[in-house]
Amino acid sequence: MKDKIEQLSLPNKLISLYVIIFMIPAITFTIYYSNQLYENAINDITNKNESLLEIENIHIRNNIESMRRTAQLVTSDHEFIDYIETRNETNVNELIDFKMNAFSNVAKLQQNNPTIQHIRIYTNNPYVTEMWPLIFSENRISSVTWMDEVIERNGVEYWAFAANDKDLLERYELSNNDPRISLLREIEYPKDEHLGIVEISMLLKNFFPKMFSNIQEEKSELIVFDSTMNLFQNKKNTFLEEQNIDSALILDQLSHFYQKEKATFQFHHQDIPYLVVSTYIEDIDSHMLNLISLEDIYAQIKQTRNFIVGGTLFLVIILSIITYLLISLLLKKMYKLIDTMERVKRGEFSASVDISGQGEFAKLAYHFKEMLSKINGLIAETVNKQAATKEAELKALKTQIDSHFLYNTLENIKMMAEIEGKYDISDSLTSLGEMMRYNLRWKHDFVTLTEEIAHIQNYIDIMNLRLDHRLKVNINVPLELKDQQILKMSLQPIVENAVKHGLTPILSTEMGIIEINASVKKEWIEIEVVDNGIGMSKDAIKELTDKIGANQEQVKDLQQSKSGGIGLKNVNERIQLHYGSEYGLQIESKEESYTKVAVLLPY
Repeated sequence: MKDKIEQLSLPNKLISLYVIIFMIPAITFTIYYSNQLYENAINDITNKNESLLEIENIHIRNNIESMRRTAQLVTSDHEFIDYIETRNETNVNELIDFKMNAFSNVAKLQQNNPTIQHIRIYTNNPYVTEMWPLIFSENRISSVTWMDEVIERNGVEYWAFAANDKDLLERYELSNNDPRISLLREIEYPKDEHLGIVEISMLLKNFFPKMFSNIQEEKSELIVFDSTMNLFQNKKNTFLEEQNIDSALILDQLSHFYQKEKATFQFHHQDIPYLVVSTYIEDIDSHMLNLISLEDIYAQIKQTRNFIVGGTLFLVIILSIITYLLISLLLKKMYKLIDTMERVKRGEFSASVDISGQGEFAKLAYHFKEMLSKINGLIAETVNKQAATKEAELKALKTQIDSHFLYNTLENIKMMAEIEGKYDISDSLTSLGEMMRYNLRWKHDFVTLTEEIAHIQNYIDIMNLRLDHRLKVNINVPLELKDQQILKMSLQPIVENAVKHGLTPILSTEMGIIEINASVKKEWIEIEVVDNGIGMSKDAIKELTDKIGANQEQVKDLQQSKSGGIGLKNVNERIQLHYGSEYGLQIESKEESYTKVAVLLPY
């Protein structure tokens, strides 16, 4: 991919960059705008359906209060309750009186509230005669599931849904299976004595007027789940059947929000999105849901998004063509300059480029001509230097021959000293030869710590010949650091500085001891060179530290100073040049006690 991009011409690269820069915000805007449209549409639909459910909830609460009030009026009618609790046979006159008064009053409750379908009282009192349509024997409801539940509640109301409005007298087959809801309550008089059950029923089309309305929102349906999760709906609305959505699917989605009084959620079925707005009706322990298809909303948003994308692509194509033509015109001078460079590449150093003006390409052409002129001058200079290079190579060869001559001469003198029994001289010559080889054979900038310490030992051996063996070196290097690579000649100048400035003044009275300790500290190596010399004052330490960190303009002053520091400065600069400014030398000293130079290197 990278190679293909590199092969593109500059105009094509610029056009591609232009398209990318333009398309990224355009696509981002399109996605953001589409999402905003969708969110706004969902919010509008949600608010609309929440309002619809709230209105329906108001109707439901009114119906609940109406049914409760009716039940209360029935159970508070003393004449009616006295008849239900009678323990004697009732004669004809008493029945007629009951029918004309108490019975008639309860029947009027239903007539005055036409939305109430039934007012029924069920009793197991053998002395009570059934009177249609109000009073029935409990035997007629012995098989219903809610009877035991109502009795166990001890007078607390119970709400039950039924799939149809069954005729208790079974006089005819029902032609219309209108579902209904019933308020059921046990009649206790006196307290804790079961007299019967009062039932106030209402058809669902009256209880849920919006759900059974002839005017329905397109591609939506209002449904209800009772306390046992049975589905009740308007059979005339076939939306769920058309969408192949069953109650199990809806219940599965609702289960995640079952404990919430109000909930709004979405789900997909057969690649179609749906929105569900739900509310929990606590009084009747039921969930009312409005399920809406979002297919049309998605289609509208997709159409809008495609229109925006299509318009953007068309605009990009037109602008890209115009931009390409303008770029080609602007880069005409650049191609002329490239052609001249190609000629120079083929060896035509006399080629010239003729581009006038004050623009960037004119300036570039001018500098190119200047560079070409300098190249021609450098070529001539290079030819002249080749002879000098040959001469330098011959001198280097001579130097190499001279060093071999010195090694051989030292070896001969060493043998003569051994023959005459001058072993101190022989050992010193051996150390001197090793030092010369170490210094003159500079093939690499790095050596092992062991090699550098061996060089230091040779230096001490030679110095002991002059100082009557008053110097001693203690080496403490862990096994894992013996082969550690360090800069060549990074420790020997420190040891030399210690002998010259720290130990020489005390050698007349005591042994000079130098300790070389190496250790690993976190992510770096610390090599310490410690002497037991005269040490330094705080002012002397500061002066030496300043000299080590001196810039190039101060080098001449340092060279004229007699207090030393040039060797340490060179070591510090080499370490920081190779490893970075966080590494280098650190100096610690105490007068008449010791001086310690710590070398910090990466591990």
